[in-house]
Amino acid sequence: MTAVILLSACSNEIIIKPVPVTSYTRVNKALDGCDNLGQVKVEYEANTGLSQRENRLQAQALLKQYAYDEYRANNIVILHTRYTEGAYREKDIVSGRGVAYMCYDSEE
Repeated sequence: MTAVILLSACSNEIIIKPVPVTSYTRVNKALDGCDNLGQVKVEYEANTGLSQRENRLQAQALLKQYAYDEYRANNIVILHTRYTEGAYREKDIVSGRGVAYMCYDSEE
């Protein structure tokens, strides 16, 4: 199951909600034995009041939030976040993609 979130940036504030999701840049041993829950994607108009780096961080925070909201995931591998400058009179777009995982304590 894949979903795309389209958001419009309305303020200059970075939205970072504290969610209990650990992020990784690649699959590693920490994810051994975890359930792969599925892909998550976000795409939104870049907030012009933020830098490209801040917009990418926003995309990562949204990926974590979506993984938690959609799957109740506690881990995510962020495959990419991309800032694409729009052509003349087009908005800049920030997109991101990741894979949500559920890891369980070995004591369960």
